[in-house]
Amino acid sequence: MEPLPSAEELPAFYRLEAYYTHGESHFQKGEAVTFADRVRDHLAWRFDKGDPAKPERLIALAGKPAGEIRVLDIGCGHGNLLKEFKALGAKAAGLDPDPEAVENLAKAGIAAHQGTGEAPPESLAGQLFDIVIMTHAIEHCLDPVKALATAFSLTRPGGVFLCEAPNCAATHFERFNIMSEMFDAPRHLYFFTPDTLRRVIEGAGFAIERDYYDGFLRHFTNSWRATENHIREGIVKDGGETSALPPAHSRMETIRLLMETALADKKKKYDCVGFVARRPV
Repeated sequence: MEPLPSAEELPAFYRLEAYYTHGESHFQKGEAVTFADRVRDHLAWRFDKGDPAKPERLIALAGKPAGEIRVLDIGCGHGNLLKEFKALGAKAAGLDPDPEAVENLAKAGIAAHQGTGEAPPESLAGQLFDIVIMTHAIEHCLDPVKALATAFSLTRPGGVFLCEAPNCAATHFERFNIMSEMFDAPRHLYFFTPDTLRRVIEGAGFAIERDYYDGFLRHFTNSWRATENHIREGIVKDGGETSALPPAHSRMETIRLLMETALADKKKKYDCVGFVARRPV
């Protein structure tokens, strides 16, 4: 974003009636699902080969019994991912600037730290973790490079680092841009393609082992379409910049998008990209 907001301005952007980091869906309900909608969604499901990084796989990569593994999620929000790690026996910890999120983590029996990747609290000083995660956090950072440096310093040598962000090379993102659910300004401050995300992760010192992609089926659901149209309506109503605003996301546009992306390269097909990496020994 340009200009970038100040650190003092950021908290106000998250004071919403509902937002996913608080465990509440902000999606619109959408139109009643018709038979044609079900056929379309089934076809999209058939072509969805997304491969998200699951906690079980990350624990296996860490090379220790689950009960000995320490996991830190930077920008953990509601902490649902950490709860999955905890259920598998790992020692889970979360870092988030939102005091409500920190309070909810503590109630769930998860070590809670209030702060950001750019300004971690003293409570994390000197700690090392077997797995460090930044899923849909780096795009929220005022200084992504500094946040990645923090992640590197908190990952033990040989430990696993996972970073996932919206994929701004995706056809869906390019088509709907500022009304895209993945645009989410002013909470998203930086935008990454697979290539730029790879470069900043490697620039922090991590050695990337593999990439992965996820987020396809949802583009075609009535709820997703209604949410993006709701964003569009809000931009128009508030008198915002509309020169880059695409037409409303219609049912026909959804079908056209499915036809264009069903067999597309993964960089164009999926709205999220992630990298599994290690801190070198």
